Amino acid sequence: MEFATIKDVLFAAARRAGLTEFDVYCRIGKSLSLDAMKKEQNSFSASTAAGVSFRCAAGGHIGSASTESLTKEDLEDLVPRAVAASRVIDSDETPIFYDKKDEYVSLQKEAGDLPDVADLRRVALAMQEELFAQSALTTDASTTGASVSRVTVALANSNGITLSHTAENRYISAEAVVKKGNEAASAFAFSPSFKEGKTVVGKAVREATERLGAKGLPTGVYDVIFSPREMRTLLSAFSPIFSGKNALMGLSRLAGKEGTTIASECFTLFDDPFYPENTMKMPFDAEGVATRTKPLIEKGVLKTLLYDLATAKKAGVATTGNASRGVSEPVSISPYCLAVAPGNESEEELLARMGNGIYITELKGLHAGASAVTGDFSIESAGFLVENGKKTRAVKGFTVAGNFYDLLKSVAGVSDRAEMGFPGFFATAAPAVFCKGLSVACE
Repeated sequence: MEFATIKDVLFAAARRAGLTEFDVYCRIGKSLSLDAMKKEQNSFSASTAAGVSFRCAAGGHIGSASTESLTKEDLEDLVPRAVAASRVIDSDETPIFYDKKDEYVSLQKEAGDLPDVADLRRVALAMQEELFAQSALTTDASTTGASVSRVTVALANSNGITLSHTAENRYISAEAVVKKGNEAASAFAFSPSFKEGKTVVGKAVREATERLGAKGLPTGVYDVIFSPREMRTLLSAFSPIFSGKNALMGLSRLAGKEGTTIASECFTLFDDPFYPENTMKMPFDAEGVATRTKPLIEKGVLKTLLYDLATAKKAGVATTGNASRGVSEPVSISPYCLAVAPGNESEEELLARMGNGIYITELKGLHAGASAVTGDFSIESAGFLVENGKKTRAVKGFTVAGNFYDLLKSVAGVSDRAEMGFPGFFATAAPAVFCKGLSVACE
C-alpha cells in the first residue's frame, strides 16, 4: 500500500472520530545481506519491513498506536487504539503538532535497482579470495560480507504537512583473523563502496597482523590518541549528553551550559543531517521540522543542545529539528551524524607532537563501561605504544579510565582527516583525537 493511501485511510478515520490534531508516521524498507567464510557463502538474509504509527491529541494528552499490517481494517483500528492510549498517559507534556511551512533540503534521487543476491555473492567471495591472497597468516575464521538496504520514511499531519524521503545504504566488510604460532588476532574494516573490496581487505589484514605480539604496559598516566574509529565509539556512547530532554531531567551535566566553554578550543563538534559520506541523510525530523547542520560545540563553546518540539517549549528555545521516532516508539531526541571537525595536523604530526603515549585502536564493551549520566568511563583497550613520536609495539590488556566531560577539555589536537562509521539515520564521523593525561591500568 502506498503512503498516500495509508494517509487517506487514517485521516478519514481520525475525522470520523472527531479528532482535529493527529499525525501519521510510516517506514517501509527492504534489505539484503550476505556473508562468506572459507571461500564459500556462509549466510544470506532478505527482509521487508513496513510499519505505521498514528498519534493524536485527545483530552489534552497524546496517544499513539502502531501496526505492521497495512490492511484497511488494521489501519483504521489505530485511531480508537490511540485515543484509548491517550486516556492512560500520565504526562504533563502539551500535545504539539508542527504547523509551519518549512523549506526542506531536496535530497530525493530517482531510485534505481538495488544490487541483487548475485551481486552480493560476487563481491563477498572476491573479498574472500583477497583475504587469503594477501597473507599466509589468514585463517578460515575470516569473514567477508555485503549488505544493501533502502527505507522510505513518510510523515503527514492534520496541519497540512506531508513529507516523504527515501534513503539507501550499502556497505562491504571484512574481518580478518590471522594466526602466528599459538597467537591469533583479528581486525574489522568496511566501506560504503562495493568497489573498495581490495582496500577493505588490505586494511583488515594489516591491522590484524599488527596486533600480533601485543603485550601489556605499566600502569600510569598517559597521553592518548584515539583512532578515528574509537573516537566515533566514544561519541556514540556519550551522544545522550547532548539531548535537551536529558538535560531537563538531570541526566546530562550540560544543563544550563549553553554559551559556556566545555571543551578545548581546538575541538568542534557538529550534528549534520547532510554529512557528505552518509547515504542516510534526512531533510525532516520525526515531527516534520526541517533539519539543519548545526555546531554543538564550536571551538570549545557549547552552542546548543538538541531539541524536539515539546522539549524546546519547556526549555524556552526553538526546536533544533532532532525529533526521532520508531514506528512503535514515542518521539525522542537523537543526532543525525555527530561529526568532529578535522584539524590541521596529520596523524603523523599528532604522534610526533605527543612524543610518548598510547595510540588506542580498540575499546571493548564501552556501553557497559561508560555512564552517559556522569560521563565516567573505564574500558578495556588495545592499541600501540608510542615512543619518540612513533608507534613501536602493540599493547593490550589495559584499562583506560576517565570522564568524558574532562576528556573534552583535555583535547590537545585533532588530525586533518575524518572517517565516518556505518551510514545510518544516526551516524558518527571523527578524525584521530589527541588527549592529555588519561589513567591507564594494566591487568
